[in-house]
Amino acid sequence: MSGVLNDKISYVHKIFGNFSNFIELSDFRSYLLFTLTSQVPTNIMAQLGLGSSKETISLPYNPIFNIYYQKINLISAGSLIIYVKNEPITDKFVLEKDDPVIKGFLKPNEMNLAFRGKEKFIFPLISDCSALDIDGNSKLIIRIDDLFHSLESFLAVAEPNLLFVLNASDDTKPDILFTFNMMPEMPSRTDQKVLKIDVLLDKDHKTRDKTYLKRDQDFTIKYLNIIKDVSHADTYKSAFSLIMNIKSFSKP
Repeated sequence: MSGVLNDKISYVHKIFGNFSNFIELSDFRSYLLFTLTSQVPTNIMAQLGLGSSKETISLPYNPIFNIYYQKINLISAGSLIIYVKNEPITDKFVLEKDDPVIKGFLKPNEMNLAFRGKEKFIFPLISDCSALDIDGNSKLIIRIDDLFHSLESFLAVAEPNLLFVLNASDDTKPDILFTFNMMPEMPSRTDQKVLKIDVLLDKDHKTRDKTYLKRDQDFTIKYLNIIKDVSHADTYKSAFSLIMNIKSFSKP
């Protein structure tokens, strides 16, 4: 039986073999939902991961690489750069939350769930230079912490607000669903930076073309394209995860 487990671990390690601190998302809408979800939520829709305690939501843009990005510091393991290649969506520095440009990327109910105050978006022009310091001897190494064998188990134990999905290039192989353990393992070698992930191998490709997962109290899972008709009771009886489909691990 250990051979079966080793095969699954080897499959994941092979896919992550070229991981280099960068995750490219599929489109700007995914990036925007990621940004909203990664903010600290304070409203009644906290379980959806949407909403923010800040009135200003920053969407940094690197005009040299033509990417919108978010930088996540990993303490001793450097930084993750989550980005999307996109032309500027506006030439303004500030956009109100109900600006038509923003509303063009979010569904009406997502707008209602995401915002509770006078939030606005700013678009600073920044080139992150820290990634340029990454050399071949200090790249981020991915290691598996927990390998789950059912999505119910994954959602019940890890309770992810964000669930990254890397689709297999061959439909006969499983997709990789994972979350990062943001507290990195302290490596035994000084030239290594190690980050752990929790993983599920989805051979049925159930999350493809989906945006959200909803887990009810009885652990029934629903796959959603949009969130609609969510009551206050739903936020207490159900948990939601945002699905982030990864386009590549390429440097921009």
